[in-house]
Amino acid sequence: MAIGPGDALAVGFDGTRIPDDLGVLAEQSGLGGVVLFARNCPSLEAVLSLTAAARGLGPDVLVMVDHEGGRVHRLPPPFTRFPPAASIGRSGGPRLAAAVAKAMARELRAGGFDSGLAPVLDCLLDPANTVIGDRAFGTTAAPVAACGVSFVEAMLSEGVAPVAKHFPGHGRTSIDSHLALPDVGAALDDLERVDLVPFRAVLDAGCPAVLIAHVRCRALDPELPASLSAEVIGGLLRRRLGFTGLVLSDDLEMAAVAGSWGIVDAARRFLGAGGDLALVCRSREAHREAVTAIGRDIDRGALDLGQAVRRRQAVRRLIDAVGARPDVSVIGCPEHRALAEEVARRSAAGG
Repeated sequence: MAIGPGDALAVGFDGTRIPDDLGVLAEQSGLGGVVLFARNCPSLEAVLSLTAAARGLGPDVLVMVDHEGGRVHRLPPPFTRFPPAASIGRSGGPRLAAAVAKAMARELRAGGFDSGLAPVLDCLLDPANTVIGDRAFGTTAAPVAACGVSFVEAMLSEGVAPVAKHFPGHGRTSIDSHLALPDVGAALDDLERVDLVPFRAVLDAGCPAVLIAHVRCRALDPELPASLSAEVIGGLLRRRLGFTGLVLSDDLEMAAVAGSWGIVDAARRFLGAGGDLALVCRSREAHREAVTAIGRDIDRGALDLGQAVRRRQAVRRLIDAVGARPDVSVIGCPEHRALAEEVARRSAAGG
């Protein structure tokens, strides 16, 4: 299979059908993934049609959606709306994390998805941190790690790729990286003792993918955000933690990086730092410009996407090895709704 510059990109778009020009670009330049949002998914029928069309863009294209539970829920009824990770952490810890992850994965896979871009492994260390807030399983490393491992193992067993995020941790900052670049001033010992613990745990448990945060950790790289940093991606994640799986960026249209580097240059920097799949979640113009710029980097020998594509193919094989997708009747089934109600009830009662 010929590798093209589009193989380094996962893209989003407006509307409820695959744009014609995206199909042309995928055919001519390759495509790594498609990311869907609520704006694309007004009904179950629309979801099924879109995911089928997205899979048709290439044999190894990953079809993804943000699906964490709580406020990060992009899919329409009858998809089960689960409470946020904080409710799981309070009400049942690893046992409930596994049950929820299995149910989520069954529904996602039945809907045609390959990943829900979860779990969140940030420890909520700043109470003013609303961008993470109840998306975190807890405030300390051990329970977050335990829930994360259970979540990852359950997702894998159901044929959905878990993605550990937001590496190396977004729990210490009150600044929303959608709006500005957060700075983390914690010492390396503090990061090792808390922030990195859940990530190490899920990588040891076989998590195949990691999403990098737009957060500048000055102890790791005093200049660049983690998502653009060779010190973080190539140094910390690849060499020190020994991770050989798929590395995704957070959305490169977020102001934390787009505001200073621009979407296209941010994509190039992410890939140059050791990343595999750059997310450009809305702008088709930025997608086209990124394909051109990445193509130039390949042509002049500054970038080789071979390893990145092999990592993505490994995730695809992991997903496909589980077997056929479940029937759509599992989406919003009584068992899953009862589980969501149990989590909410236990959380409200304090565990």
